[in-house]
Amino acid sequence: MAYLWIGSIRHSKMGYTVEYAVNPVKTAYIASAVEEAGMTANIAYALNPEKGTTRLFQTAINLDDVETAWSEMKATKERWGKTDGIQGFHVVQSFAPGEVTPELAHKIGVELLERCFPGYEAVIGTHLDRHHTHNHMIVNSVSFLDGRKYHSSQASYYGELRKVSDELCRKYGLF
Repeated sequence: MAYLWIGSIRHSKMGYTVEYAVNPVKTAYIASAVEEAGMTANIAYALNPEKGTTRLFQTAINLDDVETAWSEMKATKERWGKTDGIQGFHVVQSFAPGEVTPELAHKIGVELLERCFPGYEAVIGTHLDRHHTHNHMIVNSVSFLDGRKYHSSQASYYGELRKVSDELCRKYGLF
């Protein structure tokens, strides 16, 4: 089963947190070094799109692109007049070393976001820079559909987020 954590993001940290989640240094997959979690030595080479050896595990949900995620999220807040307070939520979903492939970890994270945060903009980056594969998910605090602010609580964590994460892990054979 995946370990799950959620925390709120204050105004000054939101842009940085979005960039961190989809950092290409952390989300790059080097085809020739699947088992090696420490990939920083070959990052410059691996990120060269002409080489065709890298896939980035980044997805924008209800957004145009990961590159414009924060500006799009800010525009949603401005449209609904909700620019104060908590700007978003940072969800981390970690898997045990060797438990999951990067592809499956990313798929589980995307499904988790789609099920738990419908109507909210989000980005996910699956980080491969440690011995354990883990997802960093950043969710806008304001719904683009109706302007409703998401409120995280122990009930929403245990009753929904954690429950759905566990269901998805079971669905894909992770115990």
